[in-house]
Amino acid sequence: MTESICFLIYCMLKQLRNCLVFAQYALSEAKKFVNNLLKINCRFNSLHAPKDMRGKNVEALSTLLALCDTEIDALKDSWSTILECISRLEYLVSSPATTATIMQGSNQISKDAILQSLRELSGKPTERVFLNCLNLPSESVVEFFTGLCSVSAEELKQAPARVFSLRKVVEVSYYNMGRIRMVWARIWSVLAKHFILAGSHDDEEIARYAIDSLRQLGMKYMERAELANFTFQNDILKPFVVLMRSGRNESIRRLILNCIVGVIKSKVGSIKSGWRSIFMIFTTAADDDLEAIVESAFENVEQVILEQFDQVIGDCFMDCVNCLIRFANNRSAQGISLKAIALLRICENRLAEGLIHGGSLKPIDIPADGTHDVIEHYWSPMLAGLSDLTSDPRSEVRNCALEVLFDLLNERGNKFSSSFWENIFHRVLFPIFDHVRQAGKESSVSSGDEWLRKSSVHALQLLCNLFNTFYKDVSFMLPPLLSLLLDCAKKTDQTVVSISLGALVHLIEVGGHHFSDQDWDTLLKSIKDASYTTQPLELLNDLGFENHKHHNILSGDLEIASIKTSVNGNALNENQETSRGADVEESAGMASPSGRVTKPTDGGGLQRSQTLGQRIMGNMFMRTFTSKPKNLPSDIIASSSPSKVQTPDATTEPETREEEESPMLATIRSKCMTQLLLLGVIDGIQKKYWDKLKAQQKITMMETLFSVLDFVPIIQLIYQPQIAPPLNLLRQELSGTCIYLDILQKATAAVNSGEEDTVKEEKLEGLAEQKLVYFCEKVLRDTSDFQSSAEETSNMEVHRVLELRSPVVVK
Repeated sequence: MTESICFLIYCMLKQLRNCLVFAQYALSEAKKFVNNLLKINCRFNSLHAPKDMRGKNVEALSTLLALCDTEIDALKDSWSTILECISRLEYLVSSPATTATIMQGSNQISKDAILQSLRELSGKPTERVFLNCLNLPSESVVEFFTGLCSVSAEELKQAPARVFSLRKVVEVSYYNMGRIRMVWARIWSVLAKHFILAGSHDDEEIARYAIDSLRQLGMKYMERAELANFTFQNDILKPFVVLMRSGRNESIRRLILNCIVGVIKSKVGSIKSGWRSIFMIFTTAADDDLEAIVESAFENVEQVILEQFDQVIGDCFMDCVNCLIRFANNRSAQGISLKAIALLRICENRLAEGLIHGGSLKPIDIPADGTHDVIEHYWSPMLAGLSDLTSDPRSEVRNCALEVLFDLLNERGNKFSSSFWENIFHRVLFPIFDHVRQAGKESSVSSGDEWLRKSSVHALQLLCNLFNTFYKDVSFMLPPLLSLLLDCAKKTDQTVVSISLGALVHLIEVGGHHFSDQDWDTLLKSIKDASYTTQPLELLNDLGFENHKHHNILSGDLEIASIKTSVNGNALNENQETSRGADVEESAGMASPSGRVTKPTDGGGLQRSQTLGQRIMGNMFMRTFTSKPKNLPSDIIASSSPSKVQTPDATTEPETREEEESPMLATIRSKCMTQLLLLGVIDGIQKKYWDKLKAQQKITMMETLFSVLDFVPIIQLIYQPQIAPPLNLLRQELSGTCIYLDILQKATAAVNSGEEDTVKEEKLEGLAEQKLVYFCEKVLRDTSDFQSSAEETSNMEVHRVLELRSPVVVK
């Protein structure tokens, strides 16, 4: 290279420096011009083509590094290009294979001289570039980190991957950690993305280096006290959360967990907002497939709650709760699940004691100061998590969660506001029974879901006890509670029905003395609607009777047309008419003689009046309906095995063949059993709370009873007198008759004793006396007719019916 060319290069590089200085104060167009010059200079240094490297290229690189030392403020958004040159320089001097290609075709002396110059430039001049970043202004330092991370990302893509710039990222992060928090937050937003990228690298060594470097930076930053309302600690640890969630490598997940445990043990007193990320990492570990990771994470969570709970402050408490709920849901470790529920109870105690700011409860009689929303913010997720655990398939976990949930509510409920109670019922308690509400839609409870019965019975009892305990505070929730119980009672699944009505009986027995008149109105109206809804009208539709389309079951208007059928001289003289708005003078329990049945001219009138299809259907119905269903609990159906009964004109299958029950017959049986259970509910009310009821409420009970009772004789018309009615219908008739007589006798007792009450009570007494006389006459007449028909047959079932009806006749 001649002296003139060297001088020309020197002048050009000097002018480039002058342009750069001038560009600090120039317009954006001038800055773009200077940036282009810098890029040209970077290409001119031949770092990408070492075989073309010459002295002029080394001089250009030297000038560039000098600019980074003297004109650092003027480089601004050119850092990405400059740092790329530095990366190439380091690669050039550290790779023997690349070094051998420098200045191909030149003598060895020239090669050695160029190589020595490059090595000198890669030393102190390059280090000063990274050290001088401390002097960069706020805007420029963000550009510096952005450029460095961009270069590092490209290095990680190479094969093999390089970590030169990654190491420099860690170094300059230490240098700049002392910057003001707002600037550091902008820097970290760039660094966090890059550490996630590096920590997810396929090369495990690189990933481990990135994660360990991240740990060191986190530990260093934790030495700084975090100011109130700042969340930089959480931001520093958030890359660990992302890496833990996306980590496919077992050793990497272990490393992340160990890093977080190390941060807790060494900096527990300094952690504030960082707890959020820490608990999020433990929450992720709770779902890990590796049992060792789950156990290690839970041990540290347990230690934090038992020993460092006072350090878990503010909103981070919710992350702690969510973490414990996730551990409780881990189905591979039942022991951990049970311990997690116990720790939830401990957290609740600490919360109620006021160790969490804003979470302590105050008595509800203290004037509201706007803190209820804060309280609900802390308590709702904990209660909702326990509610979800009550449907866990593991019985011990399920029962433990149920006990803790209701213990918590019973202990703290006296301090809950009405609005909070409403949220608890709708978001915590009622969802426990969603699976019960759905159980009757598709099929009966399977043998594998037997836990549904046991847990639901227990849960409904606890719910009713809770309602009774806090009746004054939660009485406004009676309508939705009754809706839950009676919605379940309308299902075709008898397990669900027995569970719900059993809970209703429990609710009434334990808390009925608290009920107001309005509550009794609501309760009796709900029972009345349920009794109408569950009447087995399919018997009328499918066995040849007309089911009028115009009746409204839910509103209580049920009207069954007169049925004119000859039955050996028995005439059906009753037509069921029920109206919700009945006055005291009008009793829905009174029969309305709207039509009579004429006596047949011969004893075979019924057989000739039935079609062949009706006779076959009646035979099938008798065989199936009188058999004990397989899926009913023993406490609902008495042990009995009635014999198969055959009508004269029907053909039966061999007794050794197990008959499959049709869906229609299953529905009929289910509804009959529901009617029986509803009769039990009504019986419990009249026995314990009759004197507490108003006149109109007593009339409502009589209307409901008579609607259930009067449905049976209509159905019995489809059978020959010589054939016993279906067992469930017979039970319904006998139970209903006994209860109805008890009610009528109680209603007339005041008349007999001569006591006078209000006008409505007097009218009720008179009405009850009239009903009693009429009903007793009807029972005796029906029994006499049935006794006459029994003399003409030798069927033992008929005599059995007479025996079962005898207590009613005596009464």
